[in-house]
Amino acid sequence: MRNRAWVITRPNQGGYSPECLRWEEREVSALGADEVLVRTLLLSLDPTSLNWLKLEPSYTFLPLAVGDVMLGAAVGVVENSRASGFERSDLVQGMWGWEAYSAVPALRLRHVQPSPDIPLEARLSIFSHIGLAAAAGLLEVGALKSTDVVVVSSAAGATGSLAAQIAKAYGNKVVGIAGGEAKCQLLLDTFKLDAAIDYKAVNVGAALAKACPRGVDVFFDNVGGAILDAVLANMAMGARIVICGAISQYDLADSRSAYGCRNLPLMLFRRARMEGFLGSAGGRDAEFEALLRRLYTEGKILNRSHVIDGLENAADALKLLVTGQNDGKLMVRVSQL
Repeated sequence: MRNRAWVITRPNQGGYSPECLRWEEREVSALGADEVLVRTLLLSLDPTSLNWLKLEPSYTFLPLAVGDVMLGAAVGVVENSRASGFERSDLVQGMWGWEAYSAVPALRLRHVQPSPDIPLEARLSIFSHIGLAAAAGLLEVGALKSTDVVVVSSAAGATGSLAAQIAKAYGNKVVGIAGGEAKCQLLLDTFKLDAAIDYKAVNVGAALAKACPRGVDVFFDNVGGAILDAVLANMAMGARIVICGAISQYDLADSRSAYGCRNLPLMLFRRARMEGFLGSAGGRDAEFEALLRRLYTEGKILNRSHVIDGLENAADALKLLVTGQNDGKLMVRVSQL
């Protein structure tokens, strides 16, 4: 069998360039013991992909190198198996290559139970690393209380929109920060947030002071940089700053261009806490998965997916995350079920 794959050609340094990846045809890898051959259906494109492509150990836990197939979260169907518990035609999700067919260690996979009520795309948005990050960030890292005023940056994005909707489902006042009038209107009309701040049009610090006169209790941050600094200036006493991402800093020309937060000393006087995390936290995945399913069933969180057709378009599509042009969770449809 012939395969199609995106292979890393060089570390991506500075602004993202698709030229760090090469589109090529190759043979499908032979299956080893306890491996499963998966045909990719949907491939997730995530901001963290930009960090992984730097090929620097400080940015990733993955041992990626030049010549490797790029990796990402995905949903697929089993074509062949040498692993107990996985049979042909099983639907699975996990982490594997940006390729049409992938030989995947069984430990990286879990079964997906097909459901007419859950579109396949939701397996890479709500019921995935994205949904778990939103729930864990708010409830485990942020220790959300019903009285908290919550602010979410990139609130129209994949993780931010889920975090904002979860906080609303818990009865919190929620303020979303996004770029552009259309995205801010989405936050108000579709997600029913209490306020929306267009960072492209207004002074974020002044807008936060108006929207959150008692200060910000929980900040779910996906952006970093100047927006994080503006929130630091508007913290309530005992604020919790949840660092889920920092996409404003992922596509810099070099480290000297990184934004230095001026308001960090205020954390001392506000008795605040800032904590970063990757994915889920605290070993509560089963609890959070049940919560996401309940909120989705009740219509309190919505699935929004931006699907690009064709694996050959994956490298170019990744640029949409840098420019903010994706409309929902970005993914690539590689094949049909």
